[in-house]
Amino acid sequence: MKRRVLLPLLVFGLIAVIAVLIPVAQAIADSRTQQVALQRQASLDQVVQRARTALVQGGTASLQTYLDRFHAVYGEAVLVLDESGDAVASAGSLSPDLDVRSIAGAASRALPQVSLPRVTPWAPDTALVAVPVIAAGDLSTGVVVLGVDLSRAKSDVLAAWSLIALIGLLLLAALMGASLVWTRWILRPVRALDSAVAALTAHREPVPLRPTGPPELRRLSRAFTTMTDEVENTLEQQRGFVADASHQLRTPLAAIRLRIDSLPRDPDAAGDLAAVDHDLYRLEHTVERMLTLANAEHRASASRHGYDIGRDEGAERTCRVSASELGDLHRWRLDEAGMMLEAADESVIEVPCGRADLEEMVQVLIDNAANYAGRGSRVRLTLREEDDGIVLRVDDSGRQLADADLESMGTRFWRASVHRSRPGTGLGLAIVAELMRAAGGTLRLERSPLGGLGARLSWSAP
Repeated sequence: MKRRVLLPLLVFGLIAVIAVLIPVAQAIADSRTQQVALQRQASLDQVVQRARTALVQGGTASLQTYLDRFHAVYGEAVLVLDESGDAVASAGSLSPDLDVRSIAGAASRALPQVSLPRVTPWAPDTALVAVPVIAAGDLSTGVVVLGVDLSRAKSDVLAAWSLIALIGLLLLAALMGASLVWTRWILRPVRALDSAVAALTAHREPVPLRPTGPPELRRLSRAFTTMTDEVENTLEQQRGFVADASHQLRTPLAAIRLRIDSLPRDPDAAGDLAAVDHDLYRLEHTVERMLTLANAEHRASASRHGYDIGRDEGAERTCRVSASELGDLHRWRLDEAGMMLEAADESVIEVPCGRADLEEMVQVLIDNAANYAGRGSRVRLTLREEDDGIVLRVDDSGRQLADADLESMGTRFWRASVHRSRPGTGLGLAIVAELMRAAGGTLRLERSPLGGLGARLSWSAP
């Protein structure tokens, strides 16, 4: 974005500087050209007066002496021709060649040829001018041709143009510096807002925004800070409400459980009591999972804000385990469900997660496979180190997972329509996701190479 703002400013600035400097450079060249023309016009007048005297009276000795002195002083060649075009006197390297005769012929018609080309660094070093020698009756009796030396004027123009170019570069540098300062002042709050939005999206603590830049962006920064605070407060209130509600429900549920257990067991009401007991168990399990989820969300939020709850409570933050060790803890569960567990890798790897959290996440994933993959399915548990970190995968070969269900899996209380008749709360994968966030990792749910659900738990390399 910085380049997109700077580029138009620099382009327009360059155009403006060029539009100002080119006319100034042309004016300097024209002024120097006019100055040379005026100086040579005065010199030519002196030569013409002496040439007229020499041509009318017939003596050229004094004219030759003056031309030699003129050439020695100005370093410019001069040639005097009579009315027939023959050289009368000369000084320097001018000879009646084609160019000289052409300009002399034009001047002999009483039309002075004194126009000089604009003096530029690439102009010729010498320019020819010619003035007619007018005698009585306004008739031309000869022509004076002068080779004007432009080398000094070219050096002056080059020096002036170099100074102008330097001034232009300084102006461009000043414009670039001012544009950088201006752009930085404009874009600083925009970059801060972009970083804050990225942090909020990634569930990190955003850096406090300082109201800087234009008034509109200052108001936007303050509004975003207020919105962020409101969102965080709302989420904290939501998590607090879930935890408080779950805690409050545990007491009446425990009382109801005691009352039901103390009721006399009437054979006629045994079926109803069993149904109530089953529903009560499901409600207790749901409340327990809600408490677990609330605790995981609280830890994930605290970790996002840079506060390590596990360290303050003395809990371990890493553990060394193998896939075989994790699988053996839950192999019985799959055996009861008629499934086969593949977890034979005994390579011990240090995982950046507490052992209790890791075992709970593996338990949730294996229970999920045991409940929904189907009897006879295979469950594979792998733990390995990769180039970008540590990856733990739990894959099953179940055939009941629909592609459309992958987008919704992990949402709180969501359950696939084909499984809603089975026991469950729909909170297990949400708990795993929050526990992974608290441990600095991520959970990704995808189609397994075995055909069923694949859960990928990954921790980036430090």
